[in-house]
Amino acid sequence: MKFGITYDADAEARLDEVIFGINDAFEDYFGVKFYDDSGIEMFIVLMCRDPRWNFKQRIRFVKKENCLYMDIMFDLDVMSQADPETRKKIVAEKMVTEIPQIIAKKKFKDFDLPRFTKDLREWFETHEWLEPDFAEEFL
Repeated sequence: MKFGITYDADAEARLDEVIFGINDAFEDYFGVKFYDDSGIEMFIVLMCRDPRWNFKQRIRFVKKENCLYMDIMFDLDVMSQADPETRKKIVAEKMVTEIPQIIAKKKFKDFDLPRFTKDLREWFETHEWLEPDFAEEFL
């Protein structure tokens, strides 16, 4: 599955430091995985802007491209005050939580959401962005 990530953020959020190199790593990991027969692609934008601009989350599926585009929204004050490890954890937690919820709402036929969710979490755990999930660790 093709899976891309970029950001649209104020400089003080320092999301550039968080996602540096993640696209290559995601391509290596997710590029060989298939979650449905349609070859769906995903593109994520990490959004962290001044709240005065009133940015809203965008989620859209472009059928012609077979690609789901979505924004994951972050609080600028929280991100700008966080250290690099905390920023990574915040990004990982939001992605692991919000991406599967958004996919579930879209109701893609035959998309293996449980396996995708497990793989997404596993990537972040393996790269030490998240602690291993206690419940899954002992199953």
